[in-house]
Amino acid sequence: MDNVFKFIGGFIKSLTTLLLGIAALAVLVQVVFGDGAMWGMSNVVKNLTDLINQLGSDGFVGLIATLILWNLLSSK
Repeated sequence: MDNVFKFIGGFIKSLTTLLLGIAALAVLVQVVFGDGAMWGMSNVVKNLTDLINQLGSDGFVGLIATLILWNLLSSK
């Protein structure tokens, strides 16, 4: 059973790394080539900015959510 949890945890960590890489690539492509240049994704930078603004406007709850996200994304 422990092997199953390790496998699932490894899969989720690898998937998260892959999705973060795709998000970073989407931001770079949008900055260089403009909106909709990457597989029909429109305005990735605006979506990320809106997310950051929403977390910032939520005060203490937004701070806690940001810390939790930071911990999840930076843990090895």
